[in-house]
Amino acid sequence: MTDKEKELRQLLETKRNEARSLVEAGKTDEARTIIKEAEALTTQIETLRSIEGLIVPGAAPNVIPPVIVPNQQRNDEEFNLEHRDSFIQLMRGRDLTSQQRSILEEKRAMTSSSGEDGGFLIPQDIQTMINTVKRQFVALSDYVSYIPVTTNAGSRVLEKFADITPLAKISAENTELADLDNPKVRQVPFTIQDYGGIMTLTNNLLADSPENIMSFISQWIGRKEIITDNSLILAIMKTFSKKAISGLDGIKQVLNVELDPMVAMNAIIVTNQDGYNYLDTLKDGQGRYILQPDPTQPNRKLFDSKPVVVMANRLLPTATKKAPIIIGDLQSSVALFDRQQLSILTTNIGGKAFETNTTKSRVIDREDVVKWDDEAMVYGEITIA
Repeated sequence: MTDKEKELRQLLETKRNEARSLVEAGKTDEARTIIKEAEALTTQIETLRSIEGLIVPGAAPNVIPPVIVPNQQRNDEEFNLEHRDSFIQLMRGRDLTSQQRSILEEKRAMTSSSGEDGGFLIPQDIQTMINTVKRQFVALSDYVSYIPVTTNAGSRVLEKFADITPLAKISAENTELADLDNPKVRQVPFTIQDYGGIMTLTNNLLADSPENIMSFISQWIGRKEIITDNSLILAIMKTFSKKAISGLDGIKQVLNVELDPMVAMNAIIVTNQDGYNYLDTLKDGQGRYILQPDPTQPNRKLFDSKPVVVMANRLLPTATKKAPIIIGDLQSSVALFDRQQLSILTTNIGGKAFETNTTKSRVIDREDVVKWDDEAMVYGEITIA
């Protein structure tokens, strides 16, 4: 072994010890950098040994038989280096000398649990793709009245329901007619509220990640908008008259008696998982389930031809064993006034983003949710076991 090779081997061992220390300290990325430097040194050592092994044409090879000294113990550091070189030669499909085979046959088995004995050669299965969880996000805004507006406050005029009386009978010709009763109207005011926030992402994250971070963030913000709308709509729905419902007959009574027939015609049933489980287990006198599949949407059930909208318990919780069974025409019951649709603006210059080398996303949602027709819905509650 030449002096140059010994120098390279000592440097290689230093790099190995440094990489081992970094791994033990949990600094995997720094360790990988040192390992690459060590591999470069290994290649340099192999090249140097290949040069030394070249045979000059026409000259007899200078073969020096190995001298075996009894009880001679090899230096452990040198043995480790030779073991590594022999393994690399084997992995690269090159012929091994008898000495290299002998080294590999010794009890120096390479394992995945030890980095220096082969663990560094096993790549980690690290994926950076963000896997989204599957959760239900029912958008109640799809069922209520959606009214775009151009100002931050205002009102709409809604007919105030009152029983309409018949016209008076005219008893004779040339008789002065009586005054008719006037229709009643009322104002439904709205005041737009702003909802939003700022999300800050480092530019290093956006530049170094192979995934489309902004696409994921946009989808996540879309979910937050649904949750925001739902919370506002549910808060209004809970202000409607509450009624304790007892079983199948109680639901039918709401549809047949509590609601106006015109409202009942367009009614739907909104409930949570507990309420849906109660409805889905109801049977008639012949043992047939009450809920039937919707022919137009196989994943949805119908109750007496009325669609059943199921929300997760986390979004519409059961209170003290009383599951919500909301029955009515949501479009006639609740109105969502939208000043502007969800706005997402991004900058890497303004808002101190330039000084901090970050990208900032501003999210603004401007809306108001109000009660429209307070007789078009009944907030029912059914007791579950």
